Amino acid sequence: MSFANKRPGGRILPVRRLTPQVDPQKQFDKLSAAIGQIYNHNVSQLSYEELFRIGYGLVQSKNGSLAYDGVKGVLETHLSDCVHRDVLVHMDAVRSNPSAASNNALLSSVRHLWSEHVTAMLVIKDVLMYVDKVYVKNANLVPVYEMGMCVFRDKVLLAAQKRLITQVVKATLAQISCERRGAHVDRSVLRGVVDMLVELQGTGQTCTLYETTMQPQLLAESRSFYCDAAKTRLLDHSTAAYVRAAQADIDAEMDRARAYLVPATGTLLRNVLLDELIDKHASDIINIPNTGLVQLLDHRDTAALQTLYNLYAPMHPTLLILQTNIHSHILELGQKFAVSLAPLSSNTTQNDEQEGSRDKDKPAQVLGMAAKTAMALRWVQDILDLYDAYDEIIRVSFSECQSMRQSIHDAFIEVINSNSRAPELLSLFMDDSLKNGLKRKGEQEIDHLLERSVLMFRFLQNKDAFEHYYKLHLAKRLLLGRSLSDDAEHSLVSKLKVECGSQFTLKLEGMFKDMQLSSDLANGFKESGAANADLDLSLSVLTPTYWPALAPPMSEEAKQEMQSVEPPPGILRTLVEEFTQYYNHHRSGRRLAWQYNMGNADIKLQFGTRTYELNVSTYQMFILSLFADIDDLSLTTTEIQQQTRIPIEVLTRQLQSLACAKYKILSKTPASRDVGPNDKFAFNNNFKSAQYRIRIPVVAAKASVETEKEKSESMAAIGLERQYVVEAAIVRIMKTRKQMVHEQLVTEVIKQLSARFLPTPKLIKESIGRLIDREYLQRSPDDPRLYNYLA
Repeated sequence: MSFANKRPGGRILPVRRLTPQVDPQKQFDKLSAAIGQIYNHNVSQLSYEELFRIGYGLVQSKNGSLAYDGVKGVLETHLSDCVHRDVLVHMDAVRSNPSAASNNALLSSVRHLWSEHVTAMLVIKDVLMYVDKVYVKNANLVPVYEMGMCVFRDKVLLAAQKRLITQVVKATLAQISCERRGAHVDRSVLRGVVDMLVELQGTGQTCTLYETTMQPQLLAESRSFYCDAAKTRLLDHSTAAYVRAAQADIDAEMDRARAYLVPATGTLLRNVLLDELIDKHASDIINIPNTGLVQLLDHRDTAALQTLYNLYAPMHPTLLILQTNIHSHILELGQKFAVSLAPLSSNTTQNDEQEGSRDKDKPAQVLGMAAKTAMALRWVQDILDLYDAYDEIIRVSFSECQSMRQSIHDAFIEVINSNSRAPELLSLFMDDSLKNGLKRKGEQEIDHLLERSVLMFRFLQNKDAFEHYYKLHLAKRLLLGRSLSDDAEHSLVSKLKVECGSQFTLKLEGMFKDMQLSSDLANGFKESGAANADLDLSLSVLTPTYWPALAPPMSEEAKQEMQSVEPPPGILRTLVEEFTQYYNHHRSGRRLAWQYNMGNADIKLQFGTRTYELNVSTYQMFILSLFADIDDLSLTTTEIQQQTRIPIEVLTRQLQSLACAKYKILSKTPASRDVGPNDKFAFNNNFKSAQYRIRIPVVAAKASVETEKEKSESMAAIGLERQYVVEAAIVRIMKTRKQMVHEQLVTEVIKQLSARFLPTPKLIKESIGRLIDREYLQRSPDDPRLYNYLA
């Protein structure tokens, strides 16, 4: 028989260590005494381990409330004693005799008390770490450090009997006000007080004491202070001084915020200053008499303008005010420039030579063509100089602000296009630049000059009118050899091509091509041996579709008569016939039509014992050749016309240039300026001049501003061309769309043609009517506003 050993159920407990009973109150008394030592800076004499064990023991013995509440009571008592001993005396001094010194003393005492309390609480928090970890967490209380902050807030700042917070905020604001007026203040004290208010939470709120007590009052007082400052400065400051002072105030407030306030307050203060100093007085500031925005712009005060922009830019309404005033000033300057062009409207037809011979007889208010041309060039130069000035202001003062740039661009567009002559004057300016303005200029300077011209071209709305004039001026430069640089000519056309496309410059490029082909033809003609060695012939063979009509205005009858003009018999006619044969041989299928009215010649004539070299028109050369080698020959106007076949109205002007102007190469009987059919002309053997080379005025050879009559004829030609362009655009659009309502078609035509000119709805409507008559379009029978394209 066997026996099994059985163990009883349960488990054996370890022997419990018995510790002696410790009185919690005595332990807390040690902790309370230690807190006093911490405030007295005697931390080196304390044992951190012992104090930690006290806290630990109190929690473990279920006396955590004694530790937490007891410490709170000790803090309250200590802080109340400190306030009565160290702070109230300064608060009473401020109340009885407020001054910067008393305010600073009060704030210093509060900052010192706060600093001592924070330092002590950091040590107390570490000592009671276990209390925080266990008791505070389980009891859902605020941690020891935060509890200490609340005690300071409630017993020092918000105590009902003393209400120290009110006096602290007052003193702080008073110190800030003193500093604004130029006094020196202790910023470190202010920094400490603000830090205290920022760290302390308001009672029952998520905001800090700083946000609920000090910041609102600071903003209110700042608004009042700068409101008064603005009113005073508007009375005794210039615009430049005002904006400099305003910017200095903003800079000072931002520096103040960085030094002892908070960043958010700096932003709010900046907004207050912009509102009080700028926004509420935006119009008054820039219109201060004799020193306002206009004066800053006219004197190019870029520094003051930059400050002004920096103050106006942050707020859209004030920026708009600035833009509007600058826009208006540019328009005013444009009107002044336009007034200077008023004499261009006078119907003067005097040319340069006539001016020279009739200065004594003409009224003082009548300007000759040279003076008018100079005036026109001055207008373009003034516009470009003004734009350069404002472009610099945009770059230097306005930080390349795109809305400001667009507003200024719009003003220049309005100024330029308000002058109906702008396309002509710009073309004239380019013509003068390419003939005279490139002298002694480097490549970069030339490119800058061309860029400025293209910039003004970009602002033109009627670019087709510019094309009309530019072709005229370019043709004269090319045919008369007046251009200083072929590279500059090609460069300018390339820039125009970039702006408006290849279609815009097609004819201009064709003119250059013709000149090159003409040079090749002339060289080939000389090399062929057919050319007369005694004559240096320069020919330009032009494609009619590329070149404008350069002849002066004349009747249709005169235009027909010009087709029959030919050189008088002799060497000139032989030369013309030989070149015609050469051209027909090398260019079969083409026909030459000689345009003698567009040529000129250098000839040598002998008067008595002296020989002169004359530059004359081809017609004048034909006339003078009639008198060659025949002494005392006298011819009437009718006889000259019969031999040369030059139309009588053209011949009259040529004879006036030879016999009635400054240089009298022919003598005329009777000696009057008018030319009649029976007036007689003879070679003037008594002609004398101090110059060897003499230029006889060539009709319509010099680029000059148009007379009112010429302008009307040009606008008529441009208007006719616009009709064709609008009709072509309508056909293109309708061919694609097949069907469109009237409003949509008008909008689309304007959109497509706006790069060349702005067609009016009336012009478009008339063009639609003509296309309907020619059966390109048809009105819908159901809706007269709807158009159908007829294939």
